[in-house]
Amino acid sequence: MSNNRTALDIFKESDEGGETASPFDELDEPEAAGPEDEDGDNDTAAIDLEAEEGDTGDIAALRKHGKKFVSLEEARQIQRRTGARWQRAGVKKAQKAQKTQPQKPKPRPKLPPNYVPPNDGARLLFNKWTARDAKFVMRQDGHYYSVVEIPCKCHGSEKLAWLHIAKGEYTLFNVAVGESMTFLGNNATVTTNWTNLQRPSKNTYSDQEFLIQSITMQEAGLRVRYDGAEIDKIGGLGEAKGVLTGQAWLWDDAGTFLPKEIFHDFSGENLLYRTVRRSAVVYFHWDKARTGGNATSRKVLIDHLRNVPDTKVRTLSRTSGGAAVLSVPDGYVFTDNPERSEHGAFSAIIHIPEDIVFPIRPIDLGSGTPLRPLEVGLYVQLSLNGIAFEQHKGSNVAV
Repeated sequence: MSNNRTALDIFKESDEGGETASPFDELDEPEAAGPEDEDGDNDTAAIDLEAEEGDTGDIAALRKHGKKFVSLEEARQIQRRTGARWQRAGVKKAQKAQKTQPQKPKPRPKLPPNYVPPNDGARLLFNKWTARDAKFVMRQDGHYYSVVEIPCKCHGSEKLAWLHIAKGEYTLFNVAVGESMTFLGNNATVTTNWTNLQRPSKNTYSDQEFLIQSITMQEAGLRVRYDGAEIDKIGGLGEAKGVLTGQAWLWDDAGTFLPKEIFHDFSGENLLYRTVRRSAVVYFHWDKARTGGNATSRKVLIDHLRNVPDTKVRTLSRTSGGAAVLSVPDGYVFTDNPERSEHGAFSAIIHIPEDIVFPIRPIDLGSGTPLRPLEVGLYVQLSLNGIAFEQHKGSNVAV
């Protein structure tokens, strides 16, 4: 074995072969403190022993490779390796000491007493009802729906006509089952096809509070109204006269009674409904004018109507199973008893900011000449999904 190799050459070869440990390698990341770190004195001694064994290993490697004498420069290389090795030992001991020190918990910021954490609406209502003497129930699958009529007035002539949707606000959740209403000017009574908001009278309530969590919408039907005098002149219509004067629901993508332009030729989509979705926004509105104090009103913009998912699902249990919903900000409460609530009377508003014009072709209903309708009724349903809090009404209701 040649003795012409320097100590540096030998150390390089022995480090690569694993005979010696290079003191210049990067330190490993310190491990998290655990039960094995409790004996700190033993750990420190082991680190010192590791450094001493490294120095001894360097000398053994030189002897093994026949190096009996070293130059001044080689002695400096050995000294440099020893210094680096003990410097590493010092870093390791410092890391061990840092791990064994108890970690102080980070101080939690003190929240102001009037701060409401996000998504805390259900807890606040739960605490409010818990403080009452009367028993109450909480329904997770709460669901309310309401329909609004958007009249589309027809203008023009028998050759060139168009439907006009006036800009303005169209209100939902403002009537309950059994109350009076109109369909295209025809007197009617609100049924569950229009809404599931029920109360025996305007002064009797279930004293329910409903936390709104998400909303959906869907088209709810069409009606059409022609001039009654013109309809009377057409023979053979029979029961269809009631349909043509706005007294019944109508689905007619064939264009027999309704202008054919309302429906897409291939998909059958209601284009009037799509036009409103593209042009309107939805608001929530609370009116405290009837609560006995000063009249106040609060209106909150929720979103553009096109962002509210269109769905045929009517119950929250099916909605939560995968149907799309639009989540709304936490804390919006719908109460059926605004006289006793700090929230006030709730309603939802579809706001159409600009007039909409929808061209149509008048239809020959059997008279031999085209006839344009006076108006078409577009009906839109908005559904509120959430959690209902209400008084316990009997032993058959699960608490």
